[in-house]
Amino acid sequence: MVPSIGLACGIGGRVSGAEMGPLVLNERLNADLLWKAMAYPPSGSDSYERIAAANRDLAEAAYALAKTEPFLLSFGGDHSCAIGTWSGVSAAKEEAGDIGLLWIDAHMDSHTPETSETGNIHGMPLAALLGYGDNRLTRILHPRPKLKPENVALIGIRSFEEGEAKLLERLNVRIYFMEEVKARGLDEIIPEAIRHVSNQTVGYGVSFDLDSIDPTFAAAVGTPEPDGLDPAEMLAATAHFRDFPPIAFELVEYIPALDASLQSFRYIEQLIKAIVPATVPSARL
Repeated sequence: MVPSIGLACGIGGRVSGAEMGPLVLNERLNADLLWKAMAYPPSGSDSYERIAAANRDLAEAAYALAKTEPFLLSFGGDHSCAIGTWSGVSAAKEEAGDIGLLWIDAHMDSHTPETSETGNIHGMPLAALLGYGDNRLTRILHPRPKLKPENVALIGIRSFEEGEAKLLERLNVRIYFMEEVKARGLDEIIPEAIRHVSNQTVGYGVSFDLDSIDPTFAAAVGTPEPDGLDPAEMLAATAHFRDFPPIAFELVEYIPALDASLQSFRYIEQLIKAIVPATVPSARL
């Protein structure tokens, strides 16, 4: 059984509905998952306070599992839930050392409140994990940055704004834009990126936004961007996790209301079935 947690929160996104993603996946995923916790944002009018509170709950759940389990799954919600997932995992591992992170996404999600044009918090989680932004988001579990820039790699980026790009450029974060992905292929890029985020760390995680996939094949997201990752190529590339297993895998931004054909759900199901045996050989699917 694979320990799994979720955050049913969509208030950080541009389009509502992502809050239902973890609930639907909890109910429908045909995989051997053991759901340990589901977090929810409290009521209120301040989105920062609500998202911070929900992410504290998720971080505590992730911390407890990462302390005792070799691998966990985390399901969002909009991508602001990454703050909770990786705050918890990094805190659980901090005595041993730093963690790395593969950020597979169409977007950089590295805005601060000062650079964001929309104010949507799902565009801020990576910056928060690196220690930049509103302190209600950067100080979850402890005040230190959860990630070091040299231990992060972004894959599939094709939509971003100047402010977030400047932050990541200044921090010298490794970014595999879609142009490079198309030129080289995921079969070459994924193991290279894993080595990059594993070089100075005790383990690495994967934060996977469904909008990284070309919307022709997975359209049930709030911010679809054309020209994305090929779904079959991404599935095949998960084989590299068998050689370099992550310590956690996070999937976010699935909006069931936009998935009448269940095309996106079926892809998520395929992806999770590929991820789980790659990371937990003893898991029964």
